Amino acid sequence: MRTLTISANWITRRNYDLLWYVGACVTSYAMIYLNIGLGVSTMILWWIWIVSFDGPHIFATISRTYLDRQEWQSRRPLLLGSLLWFVLGPIVLTLSMASSSKVPFFIFLTLAQLWAYWHVVRQHYGFMVLYQKKNGESAGKENFVDYWFFYIMMLAPFLSFIMRHPDARSQVSLSVYPAAAEALVLKGIHSIIFVVITLYTGKQILDLGAGKQLNLPKNLFFLACMPLHLVIFLHPYISTQIDIRLFTVFVTVYHNVQYHGIVWFYNRNRYGRDSSGQSFGLASKVSRNFLTYYLAGILFTLVYRYADWTFIGAMVPFGVGPNVVSEFSLGSLFSVSDLAIGFWWGFAFNHYYLDQKIWRVSKDRRLNRDLKLES
Repeated sequence: MRTLTISANWITRRNYDLLWYVGACVTSYAMIYLNIGLGVSTMILWWIWIVSFDGPHIFATISRTYLDRQEWQSRRPLLLGSLLWFVLGPIVLTLSMASSSKVPFFIFLTLAQLWAYWHVVRQHYGFMVLYQKKNGESAGKENFVDYWFFYIMMLAPFLSFIMRHPDARSQVSLSVYPAAAEALVLKGIHSIIFVVITLYTGKQILDLGAGKQLNLPKNLFFLACMPLHLVIFLHPYISTQIDIRLFTVFVTVYHNVQYHGIVWFYNRNRYGRDSSGQSFGLASKVSRNFLTYYLAGILFTLVYRYADWTFIGAMVPFGVGPNVVSEFSLGSLFSVSDLAIGFWWGFAFNHYYLDQKIWRVSKDRRLNRDLKLES
């Protein structure tokens, strides 16, 4: 009888990974319970998520890029060029105004939301690759089974959700009710999900029977994020009846926690011995301890988000609500609030784009050192 062998090499250390990368999913389940179980309103949960999680996680990227003196020296073109994302929304809005059509701006907002979800997926992919490398497996595309299992499980439930939630259907210009052909497509999507789960589970069992090691951290990570996505996007009630704004909260809040975990680990390794800021500047000062880092993130969030909400006229706690500025007309189709929405998406775009460039473990040896990935 073969002995079960387990590989358990963590990105940081066991308890840290279990808290920040695996256990982070608890925050999403908590948000679901607060809404469905306790009846906390969509607006309150959305506001809590923005102020406490999402805004500070955008600041986390800023803390290790724009606040890092050495990053400015080595990545100045990238950091300056990334700021151009702020003008994309206003440019598209201008095109819509010039063409007297809302279509270009509508497409812009739809693609922005799709990029937001893709950003979450890519972060999870990054964690999967790290766990593969740390445990001696082929990584990324070289690991054919993991690669396709991961992407099907991340994208197929999301596609099912878009085809079934009434508001999601409206946003992608589908009819109110699914046609007969769409019902067949949905059955196909759900069948694919069931098949890939079965095949992946079967492969793990066969590998164990052949004496191969079980990659425990990677599979725990899968067991944390994939069932959550199935609950959010396939549960008969949650995926069709919940306010569509909450899906951003449910999917993103644990992504925010994971991101804080990896950035804080990076920051402590990189800036921990430079508390005066002599080498790295302000990045070292805001990273003296987690409380300072987190409070700086909240302060940043309050400034940029309440400015946004003022121009939009959003009804949020401690906000001004609808006001003359937000309702000021920009032609017959748009207002200042639309311009504000387009501009403030730039914070998200800047974050998404920078993330694609600054977390390239396979190409950045210094990053490997700061994440303590080198042997």
